[in-house]
Amino acid sequence: MKQRIKRLDKNKPSRSLTKIIIIKVLPVIVFLVAGFLLVPYGSMYFQNNKVDTIQPKNEAVLFYNANCPHCQRVYPKIFWHNVLNFKNESKQIQTINVQNTNNKHYVDQFAIQSTPTFMKITNIKQRLVSTNSQQINHFITGGH
Repeated sequence: MKQRIKRLDKNKPSRSLTKIIIIKVLPVIVFLVAGFLLVPYGSMYFQNNKVDTIQPKNEAVLFYNANCPHCQRVYPKIFWHNVLNFKNESKQIQTINVQNTNNKHYVDQFAIQSTPTFMKITNIKQRLVSTNSQQINHFITGGH
């Protein structure tokens, strides 16, 4: 009987470890993954609602509409590009939500006809309307 009790005690730590992982670690991992996936969409709707000026140090500008399905595909890529380059302004892409009434003047000012529109800061005539990652990367890195 004593041997059987000892064997059960040996199994308890592994069961409690499994419980700890399921109860405490798994929700944290799920929360982090969900946050990673949802943060760009929150940013898309709640940031960039009043952009006073075009940042001359940025690489390019993305004019987008938060309700545009094409913009919703592109924006997360740009969001994470900016996060990865947060210390280097010259590699960042400024994002402007032209759906917001505070930013509608950019549509007329830069003759934005569709979204998503990428525009080079150094040459406002150099533009790209695309959701293709390769085309966007080529445009941002200097090609057109």
